[in-house]
Amino acid sequence: RTEGCTTGAMDEAARNGHLPVVEFLHANRTEGCTKDAMDLSARSGHLSVVEFLHANRTEGCRKAMDWAAEFGHMSVVEFLHANRTEGCTTGAMDEAARNGHLPVVEFLHANRTEGCTKDAMDYGEFSVVEFLHAHRTEGCTTRAMDSAVEHGKLSVLEWLHANRTEGCTTEAMDEAA
Repeated sequence: RTEGCTTGAMDEAARNGHLPVVEFLHANRTEGCTKDAMDLSARSGHLSVVEFLHANRTEGCRKAMDWAAEFGHMSVVEFLHANRTEGCTTGAMDEAARNGHLPVVEFLHANRTEGCTKDAMDYGEFSVVEFLHAHRTEGCTTRAMDSAVEHGKLSVLEWLHANRTEGCTTEAMDEAA
């Protein structure tokens, strides 16, 4: 056939978890894919696609572990950690914390060296905030209490007030009143 396609075909098939399509394109087309294929399949939690791309393609990835962590795809995070060298950034733990994925935060803390930033605690669920406080040294900012006020998380607000020294902004107190 001569009509062709672009790398976007495999990238989009990977994003959507269509492993048979990815396999077909790999076997029958020369266009290949970009780093987006692994990044997007990891973001969407399609472990079988990530595994296939790892075993059969050489494009690699840029954001795969960060995105898998952000969306709580533990099996993908574990696979990437064990099998890929690209690693992740502090954004992996920050975003996993923001989205309440405590098992992912715990895994990254135990197995990776990138750590997190002060942002990790700023929007976290109660269990994540407690874990970060007990196991990490980055701390948080006034946004942690501000966010708890904004989102009506009284238990997080009370805990931060009792256990952290960063405080909150006057705007947060005005909003709470």
